[in-house]
Amino acid sequence: MPNTLGEQLRAQRERKGITLEQAAADTRIREKFLTALEAGDYPSLPGAVYTRGFLRNYAEYLDLETDELVVLFLQERSGAPPEATPKRTFKPYRPVVHKSLLFRPVVFVPVLIIAFVGLFLGYMYYQFSTFATLPKLEITDPSTDGLAASSELVVHGITVPGARVTVTLIPGPDFLDIRSGDDGAFDAKVVLSPGSNHVLVEVQAAGKTNKVIRTVLYQPTTTAIGPAPQLVVDQPAAGSTLTNVSVLVSGHVDRSVSRLLINNIAVPVTSDGTFQSRYYVPAGPQSFRVTAQTSSGGTVEETRNVVVVYTAAVVNVFVRGGDTWMLATVDGADVPGSGRVYKDGETAAFIGKEVRIKAGNAAAAQVIYNGQLIAGLGKQGEVVERVFVAQ
Repeated sequence: MPNTLGEQLRAQRERKGITLEQAAADTRIREKFLTALEAGDYPSLPGAVYTRGFLRNYAEYLDLETDELVVLFLQERSGAPPEATPKRTFKPYRPVVHKSLLFRPVVFVPVLIIAFVGLFLGYMYYQFSTFATLPKLEITDPSTDGLAASSELVVHGITVPGARVTVTLIPGPDFLDIRSGDDGAFDAKVVLSPGSNHVLVEVQAAGKTNKVIRTVLYQPTTTAIGPAPQLVVDQPAAGSTLTNVSVLVSGHVDRSVSRLLINNIAVPVTSDGTFQSRYYVPAGPQSFRVTAQTSSGGTVEETRNVVVVYTAAVVNVFVRGGDTWMLATVDGADVPGSGRVYKDGETAAFIGKEVRIKAGNAAAAQVIYNGQLIAGLGKQGEVVERVFVAQ
């Protein structure tokens, strides 16, 4: 099972059969940055804010949980132990005391007052510097990461009155330096580039800086030069509920189609015009956008929205990178046909209230549990037993 951020990204990309070159073209993120992310080479990446934006976009592209990966990135990036602080030795200092002044009230009382005032001011400064909060910053539009229908995006937000606000568009030349109004509101217009855009908003007030970043995907509408092709999506049915199964997206197109995409990822079309692709997704609402394109620029799209439900433990095993001995036990009974060596490339699916998997070469047993990628169950040559239960 991949432990590092890079291992999880690489395992998911390879599971989907996507090359780094293809991922870079689809996400508009430089291939060298994707390579650095998967290798854990953080010094080769840009600043943390920009890298988090790249990571969110890449994780969404690979259908991974973005928030968990961002937390893992921050942990790995700052996980180096601090350097030891050299010990200092001090020679004892013996003050010179004039006994004639030590107990005289005219000297002792003013010194005591000054010391008390100094300690009080120091304490107040410590409290202020320690507990001072970052200035308020709320981006009301766009309120979340998402898609943009137009290249012009107006960013609206609220912060403290009269604060300095900067808006930076990455990639792009836009850099705006503005002030919030008397009510703290501000707005700024930026021009998006096709593909993924990262909008960084920063506010500075009272010596403190707060920042928010939004990732916006802009896909310009393509003007068809030729007629739109024919596209028929057979599965899944629109609005259907799928229980304890993966999602199969299938259909057929006419011969004019040169490229077929499902959620912006290319899917092969057979010689007779049929296509199908299977998706293992978590529980909840899921959307699949099918786009057919011709070489002359004709485009047609269909979207299927479904709901995925799991009432049992659904464990899909994919043997990759070597053979593995595997025994599956479902609801207390050994599964007939398991308890043998599974060859590289074999797959198996097990469903029950409790599914127990024991693998002899755990690294080769890639697992998807209720739509969530577990990847390898363990290390190369390691014997591992895992139990999966209905959620």
